[in-house]
Amino acid sequence: MKPSILRLALLVTPILALTLGSAVANPAEPASANSRLVELEDREAIRLLLRDYGRLLDERRFDEFGQLFAPDGEYVSAGTTTRGPAAIAESLRRIMAGNPLGLAEPNYHVLFNDRIVLHGDQAESTSQSLFIAPGTDGAPRLVMMGNYQDRFVRTPKGWRFASRVLLPGMAPRPANAD
Repeated sequence: MKPSILRLALLVTPILALTLGSAVANPAEPASANSRLVELEDREAIRLLLRDYGRLLDERRFDEFGQLFAPDGEYVSAGTTTRGPAAIAESLRRIMAGNPLGLAEPNYHVLFNDRIVLHGDQAESTSQSLFIAPGTDGAPRLVMMGNYQDRFVRTPKGWRFASRVLLPGMAPRPANAD
């Protein structure tokens, strides 16, 4: 083959492949692209669930917070396991209203470093959290850090926590510990 014909073939071949590729079915490619899209959508839905966890707690929307959990979901913190959306909502309502650390408001959950592993209609994750509240001078201060171990399940209402376990990272600091 002459060099000019070879150059032309190298130029035309990718164009033909793109053009013909849309007309010729390749059953492996669409399924692969579709499965990757589903995986990305699932990860994003779980990340939204993780963000809603902090946001709904910070906004004190406890009933909606409880709905982040599957009907048989459990929340484990400080050695206590609470099961079911209503019981989880009420437990967090009591904890936040009791304010055992004497924290000023507003206070915020900052969630980060999530790592999500999908297994079909189930998933697991690890993540970390900072809890920030105003100090005695009103400036933001770190109150505590936590680590989460989560299991998720796909339900008719979308992804929900099957289990959320809060593991201590840094110990909580009372309001007067500035």
